[in-house]
Parts: sequence; structure tokens; C-alpha cells
Amino acid sequence: MVVSIKSFLRRIIGKSAPDGVVRFNSLNLPAFRSNQGLKSNQDYLNSGVEQINFLKSGNMLNAESSILDFGCGQGRLVNALEYSGTTIKSYTGIDTDERSISWCDKNLIYRNNYRFIHLPAYNEMYNKEAQGLRKLQFEESEFDLVFLNSVFSHMLPNDIEFYLNEFHRVLKDDGFVYITAFIETNVPDVEENPENYISKTTGALHRVRYEKIYFTKLIENSNFILENFFHQYIFRTKQSVLILKKL
Repeated sequence: MVVSIKSFLRRIIGKSAPDGVVRFNSLNLPAFRSNQGLKSNQDYLNSGVEQINFLKSGNMLNAESSILDFGCGQGRLVNALEYSGTTIKSYTGIDTDERSISWCDKNLIYRNNYRFIHLPAYNEMYNKEAQGLRKLQFEESEFDLVFLNSVFSHMLPNDIEFYLNEFHRVLKDDGFVYITAFIETNVPDVEENPENYISKTTGALHRVRYEKIYFTKLIENSNFILENFFHQYIFRTKQSVLILKKL
């Protein structure tokens, strides 16, 4: 069987390596990893624009917004902001994968109000070498929106509560938290890689599923309220969307 050069390189480099760059619509897109599950570069951009439009329609995002993109990966949201022509006050991307942050620093500083920060926190899936969780080095009430796309889908309850408390501290009183996660009813409280759920899972924390009432209690324990819930709203991944506000 003939193996393509791209497939060979992906196998050799590994998923934790920084991706190459694809120039598309005057933007720098990641060549491999962040495109997984998306059929094309256009689909990749559209997936971010859909979320931006959702945030705008709910009055959660405007020209005065300061955004914290927690688990930014290789900057899908930044590219979507640029592609959609969305103006904001500031963007901060943070990720535990240092090589992804380096890639973003090199390729995605389109504007001087964009910044990327490495958070050397432990995660069984993305950063096994780190020691423990890390507090966010931001001022109180610094952000209008905390954005998490498929981040809590790879975290267990203790880690989630830790970061929800951090979000509460750095979020403005009238701000929002946007989360996508695997949330269902009539299932066990929490399951790592549940059998026969959506699709095959591979590796630690690949897909962590939560029961809705249990997850809501995690939210309330961190002094947030579940403002809105949209079950399996992200069609591609079947993740639900949750909107949080401060109590």
C-alpha cells in the first residue's frame, strides 16, 4: 500500500508536534492537527465563524470585548475573528501545549492586541510532563468572555472546578463563559471514554462525558449559574454548548 508523504510525516511527527502552515484567504492555518475532523480549510474557518456569530447574536461579543481563549490550540478562534472581520478590544490565547503557543506566536499575531501565553499545567492528554494545575496570571475582572472549545471534554471534575474558580476571578461581573462539552442526561455522573458513545475513543481523556445535573452542580459550586444550555449543538462533535454567568 502506498502511503502519502503527508500521512508519513504525520505519523513520524506525532500529534503533539507543531504543525506546518497553510496560507489560505490571506490567513495562516495549521497544516495538520487542528484540521482533524474538518473536511477543508474552509470548514475549519467556518466552524469558528459559526461560534463567533452565535456569541454576537447572544450579545456576548462586541467591539469592546476582551476575550480569554482557554485551550486555544493553534488559534482557530483568532483566524475566525480575522476571517469574519470581527473587531474586539483584546484577545488572549492560553494553552498547556507549549509548542502550539510557539506556533501561534510565530504565525498568528495579526494585530497588536492579540497575545498567546503558555500555561505549564498538567493534563494527561496534552502535557504529561507538567506538575499540577496552574493559576491564571491575570488581574481580577480582566475579561468579558472566557471561551472554551472542547477543553472540559478532556478534563475530570477536580480540574474543571479549579479552572471555573479561576474564571470567576478573572471574569467581569457582567461577562460570560462559553463552553462546549459532552453533556447528557440519564448517564453516570462522569465517564472517561464511555463505551459506544458517539465514536471510538483513543487515549486518556479523549472524551469525558458528564451528566447534566452533576455538571450543573460543578458550575454552581464555583459561583456560576447555567444561563443557557444547547444539547449537542456542535453538530460535528455532538458537544453541547453551555453559557455561564456569575452568580
